[in-house]
Amino acid sequence: MTPAGVHEQHGMAGGLGDGPWIAPAAPRERERSPPARPARIVVVVPSDRTRAWVIRLVEVLRLQFGLPTDIVSVPSLHSYDQIPSESFEQRVFGRGQEGHSAWQATRPTATADSIRWSDSLVVNATGYDPSILPPELRLGTIISPTFHGLYRMEALVGPVLSGEPPHIGVIVSRAGESWLVQGARLAVPERAIMQRALDSTFGRTITLLRGAADHLITGKPLPEPVPLPPLAEAPSGLGFWASRLLRAGLPKLGRQLSKPFRRQDWCIGYRSAQPEDSPANLQLDPASFQLLDSGRSSFYADPFVFRHDGVTALFFEDFDYGTQRGCISYVVLGEDGARGEPVQTLSRPYHLSYPYLFDHHGAAMMIPESSANGTIELYEAEAFPDRWRLRSVLVGNIEAADTTLHFDEATGIWWMFAAVTEFGSSSHDTLSIFYADRLDGPWRPHAANPVKFDPSCSRPAGPLVRWNGRLFRPAQDCTRGYGDGLVWCEIQDLTPEVFREAVVARQRPYRGFAGLHTYGRAAGFEVVDFKRNRWRFVQ
Repeated sequence: MTPAGVHEQHGMAGGLGDGPWIAPAAPRERERSPPARPARIVVVVPSDRTRAWVIRLVEVLRLQFGLPTDIVSVPSLHSYDQIPSESFEQRVFGRGQEGHSAWQATRPTATADSIRWSDSLVVNATGYDPSILPPELRLGTIISPTFHGLYRMEALVGPVLSGEPPHIGVIVSRAGESWLVQGARLAVPERAIMQRALDSTFGRTITLLRGAADHLITGKPLPEPVPLPPLAEAPSGLGFWASRLLRAGLPKLGRQLSKPFRRQDWCIGYRSAQPEDSPANLQLDPASFQLLDSGRSSFYADPFVFRHDGVTALFFEDFDYGTQRGCISYVVLGEDGARGEPVQTLSRPYHLSYPYLFDHHGAAMMIPESSANGTIELYEAEAFPDRWRLRSVLVGNIEAADTTLHFDEATGIWWMFAAVTEFGSSSHDTLSIFYADRLDGPWRPHAANPVKFDPSCSRPAGPLVRWNGRLFRPAQDCTRGYGDGLVWCEIQDLTPEVFREAVVARQRPYRGFAGLHTYGRAAGFEVVDFKRNRWRFVQ
């Protein structure tokens, strides 16, 4: 049965045909009863070849749920199965056989007649509406990914080329009904190379499909899905590709040609704290700040100000262009705003940034971002602000950016906010939460992790702020690019099972600057960082 609202594009060929392949604009229904726990998971693919991300998904589902997980093929469909720019990029950048977008021959591990479909959770990776799959496959529950409102992966090309955040959805089909259970807008940091853009997006698709399967199998709560976008233009013919590539290619060519003469970097601003007001009324005019600038070989970002043992210090990421690695440095601030010289205080063989500082029982603590090491690390000052020792690894085997803590005095719970990524996806569009009864843990994941997928307001951007009994969380706006703006979200509900927040204000960069992405207020000062373009010859 084709759900209401599906636009059909028929032209049957090879058994299953050439459509329909536009997903239904189906609302999520929260009151549906979950199906019985499946006996197995079956991933259905075309009979000739599939993308590598599908094979990775099979491994992920098998490890996550401990259920037999098989690949079953159906007759191949006539389709635009290769994006025209792929062959060109393969010649220029290599074939990218390790990426999620690489093509692999289909290798079924089971046959259709060996599966008890009514007891199976079926993952539809064919790129077609599940309603046209063979009838026996539709006896169980089916989850199907959608790509910017369509079942076909080629639908990603339009938003990637135009700069729009692509939408990934997961639609559940059962007993003749379909509904949207996952929906997210994604950041795509490397749009200039289609292979890399697809790799990142398919990595996030794995996360979303795993979350949908977890929801159906265990009842895991999920964040409210972003609705499917309006029906997109169906990719068709050389004219479509030529116009898309031309519209996107010319601006990219201009940026590439100007690259030797410009560099996007960051500087830090600090000022005496303004009278307390709602974060929604915050004014961050660079003219009102004193700027802490770096030399040609580095940039400064991620400022945090902290006072301990009578010393006020401004800590920040000190990024070296030569090594492509950051360390943590600081300057001492006087009450009048006078500052000392930058001093490096914490360096590791891996990149460090975002030095979140806080007090714990009179001791100065720091959690710098150490995602390059796959850890969330807690440091304690031995001699503030110069010497720090590693106190503990709070969470291991994790790629977490911009870890930000918040202690709720009313409940005695520690909360940890971070942009956690996996499978090569971007950290610019996601938020995960952890909680603990003690600072040193154990830290437990929020039941709905990742609690948010949205490039416009997910990634943390500094300490949480309490004002008039309300709790505000600064976040980055990465819709058009990393650190393009600052967003204030008011947290409305925060428990180990539920998280809700609403955007209350957005702050764009002022004239002459290209972005801002970290704000803090402490020890009588306010700090922020500003992104800008520097026009100069870069070796």
